[in-house]
Amino acid sequence: MMDFPLNRKKVRQWRNGKRLIVLGCSATKVKVDGALPAITLYDGPMFRVLRSFLREYRWPGSLSVAVLSAKYGMIGALAQIETYGQRMTSTLADRLCQSVTGTLVKWSVGHHRVDFVIGQDYVRSIDGNEIAKRYFEHRVVEGPIGVKLNQLHDMLRSEGSASRPAERELTRLDRPLYFLPDWDDFIDENYDFINDRFSTEKRSERNEKHTITLMRPKRLCDGVLVSLAQYLGWKGLLKRVDLSDLSSLAPRSVRDHFSLESDQWAFGDCGAFSYVAEPAPTVTVEQAVALYDLYEFDLGASVDHIPVEQVFTPEGRSTLTDYERRSRVKLTRDNADRFIGLHKKQRARFIPVGVIQGLGPRSYANQVGSYLDMGYRHLALGGLVPRTDHEIRSIVAAVHAELRRHAENPWLHLLGIFRPSLQSYFREVGVGGFDSASYFRKAWLRSDQNFLGTDGRWYAAIRVPPLRDPRTRLRLQEDGRSGAELERLERHALKKLRLYARRKLDLEKALAAVLEYDQLLSRAELIDQCLVTAYRRTLDARPWEACDCPMCTKLGIDVLIFRGKNRNKCRGAHNTLQLFRTVTR
Repeated sequence: MMDFPLNRKKVRQWRNGKRLIVLGCSATKVKVDGALPAITLYDGPMFRVLRSFLREYRWPGSLSVAVLSAKYGMIGALAQIETYGQRMTSTLADRLCQSVTGTLVKWSVGHHRVDFVIGQDYVRSIDGNEIAKRYFEHRVVEGPIGVKLNQLHDMLRSEGSASRPAERELTRLDRPLYFLPDWDDFIDENYDFINDRFSTEKRSERNEKHTITLMRPKRLCDGVLVSLAQYLGWKGLLKRVDLSDLSSLAPRSVRDHFSLESDQWAFGDCGAFSYVAEPAPTVTVEQAVALYDLYEFDLGASVDHIPVEQVFTPEGRSTLTDYERRSRVKLTRDNADRFIGLHKKQRARFIPVGVIQGLGPRSYANQVGSYLDMGYRHLALGGLVPRTDHEIRSIVAAVHAELRRHAENPWLHLLGIFRPSLQSYFREVGVGGFDSASYFRKAWLRSDQNFLGTDGRWYAAIRVPPLRDPRTRLRLQEDGRSGAELERLERHALKKLRLYARRKLDLEKALAAVLEYDQLLSRAELIDQCLVTAYRRTLDARPWEACDCPMCTKLGIDVLIFRGKNRNKCRGAHNTLQLFRTVTR
């Protein structure tokens, strides 16, 4: 073993940090089109040892893994990269030294030691003196490949990780399971609702918790549904990150991320509506299996493509031909076959869910036998969102009739829908689960149905837009109002609403204060008797007082005030609880 010079000045600072293991890239790679997490793409001996460890144990909380790549430089093990044929040379290592060392310096925050399991050519790309200033312990593992493999094996097991649990089994209930789709619905637990201030300016420094956690002891859902399409964007657990971002060094269990209880489920799907306008899915089968397994999902849906009649692109609306739609159905089925095959080959721990797409009831039903022959015991019907209740009922009826012809009794999930009028029928035919964010998002997407009362009626939220939003302030100032006057009207409306909630002001005076501010908005011409009636109905019913959920109990009338994401998400959580209560009753 070759040690870099040791710097002991910051022992206390780093003693509780994480361990960083750096592996050299391998010439052997998985043959795949598109990008894969580096830990999955590379297929050399070191990476096989690492993947073998991860099949037995959970990713240790004290471990970070990076890869020193001849093409990409120093990257996190989860970085999404495409295959390449470049090899590391002494000349290339010298050229990479500055960027590689700079990345390691950036990563030194939170890491007390770094172990390099790399070849000699790779060592030249690291400035040992600079690393010695940053890490308490640091070394390059030397020796033949067998010695390095044994050292890596021992390092991984020395982190004391718990064994991975066996594949869970879905317990069949006398009702469908409800999954809440993830829209990054985290809330600043210490948000000041009276003064409308976050606990800190930087989101990374806030004590944010998911609405599932904040609603406890009330249960909001049976689990969450997380879309792999997040890696195309900048939000959520699977969001896109730079190749050298700190979050690319280790995955976070989806169950830990949402603080799920032992009997709640983490369900992953591919988010097919996010790429419906593309000729092919933007998520590959290999990506899906790798990400589901790395992030410890309980259930993972195969990669589907929705056979819609029309798609909308930047160039305009386009109608798909019958051939194109049938091709999407076949592609979905072929992907399902590859998906479950790869799941078995890699001994993944999540439950594979085969997604079926179809053109109509018979098209869906005719494919059931093929999926059962593939080995699926959990199925999902996709592409239902734009369909009418009548169409959905016909599709489910046809699939149910086909399932009765087979000895297997698979669990059936309906992707993306709730449909209140069909719930009794879904129970009748034994639908196993569904997911929908419609009740959550109604909190801010509707003008008259923002809050679902315990009486089963929808109520309008009272809009008092915050002036801190530059767009709101600009619209109001266009009417010639001074900033001071606008702020006075805003505070006046909020004050009167809270006095009314404490029964220290009558309804009409509170309503008048709201309308005085509301009529200044650009939509002032839309303020008519219908809106006034909706506001009056909400205030008169006092629906927040009848609810015992944590949001209504904590916020009171503020949960009914339409004003900013934090408050609106609280109302969405309340609505989702009401939905879940109807499911569990």
